[in-house]
Amino acid sequence: MDSSETNKVWYLKQNRLFEDVPDGDVQENESLFTMKTFPRKSFVFDESDPSRTVYMVKRGAVRLARLTEDGKEVTVAVLGRGDLFGEESIFSDRPRTTFAVALDDTLLCMARADDMFALLESQPKVALNVAKVMSERLVELQSTVEDLAYARLSERLVNLFNRLAIEHGRPVDGGVEITIRLTHADLASLVGSTRETVSLELARLIRAGRLRQRGHTMIVPA
Repeated sequence: MDSSETNKVWYLKQNRLFEDVPDGDVQENESLFTMKTFPRKSFVFDESDPSRTVYMVKRGAVRLARLTEDGKEVTVAVLGRGDLFGEESIFSDRPRTTFAVALDDTLLCMARADDMFALLESQPKVALNVAKVMSERLVELQSTVEDLAYARLSERLVNLFNRLAIEHGRPVDGGVEITIRLTHADLASLVGSTRETVSLELARLIRAGRLRQRGHTMIVPA
């Protein structure tokens, strides 16, 4: 293998799709994947996009969202390095119901859904990994719905940052720093509020010491 193939195999091994899959099986299937860079704020795909492609985040972050009937954006998930998305196209040829936007300059691995379906048929461990991803996303969605229905905005924001700290955090003195850049508008779409209200509530949480801000990043205190 040349260096580019070695790098691709190494990356694929870091992705949840190939978790616990033998190196030889990863190497055998690396040709299914191509890489593409998406600039910050560019669309990876739109709602109703007919293309059937599965994506994995190699570098950067991606926001998955949908539009409500009244035109309001609701963020479904914020994904970072190693995450898989677009997997619904493996099992359905219907147009997408979400859109995906790069939050940073983002490098993605991509594969055709038909190729991925064949891979799942030949590799039961890969199929199990995809099932785990879809199951966990459903649990996260249920948690978000419960927050929107029952929790006050302050608690929704704290719960959100706790989840982001687990998925996209790095340890720093006194807490965990969120490594992805989210605007107040992004946060509002994640917690079902408005940008102005989120800005006011964040300021209150920072004053109360429940969150800390350092430059453009947020820190969840330990």
